[in-house]
Amino acid sequence: MTPVIGWRFWKIRRTSRDCNLWLRSVIRNELWPPMERFEAHGSSYKEVSQRGSPPEANSTSGIYAHKTSRHALENLDRCWCRGIFLGKVKLWGVIQKHQFGYRAQFAYPLSLHLGICCVCKRIINLKSEPFAIGWATLYITESFSVSGFLCERCNERYYSVDTESSYRELIQLTERYCIKIE
Repeated sequence: MTPVIGWRFWKIRRTSRDCNLWLRSVIRNELWPPMERFEAHGSSYKEVSQRGSPPEANSTSGIYAHKTSRHALENLDRCWCRGIFLGKVKLWGVIQKHQFGYRAQFAYPLSLHLGICCVCKRIINLKSEPFAIGWATLYITESFSVSGFLCERCNERYYSVDTESSYRELIQLTERYCIKIE
């Protein structure tokens, strides 16, 4: 079966256990493993207990992606989706097709394209515009860092994070996952 290419949002996390950067789901607190497929988890107890369970037609389980970047950005709830990244994702296995996107059984990231500023919600092209990634530590069950993606203007106004080190960190993440910034 030929994989389907979609568009989805991620957050970036730095874990305390290994200090590495990870791609993280926006809605669920799940880290995407580098160099391994990400498996769908269901919304019900039965679905969650079955790792890699295929998304059924009338369930909410599956790995969500939009068909185009335009669809993703048009459906972006900018009230809660700040400090996130938009990129391409490869989907395979059982795939439920919908009007504007997909729910898939398996996925792996292909590339990162845009970032959404966590302060002003401005959309930044990662390949051509300066940005910064600020870090704050939270303690829930394990300490981990929360990324705050910043446009150049908000970074200069509020934070003064070094943009070159932010870009190097993002490059390290993409190399770890073997994905591109496009």
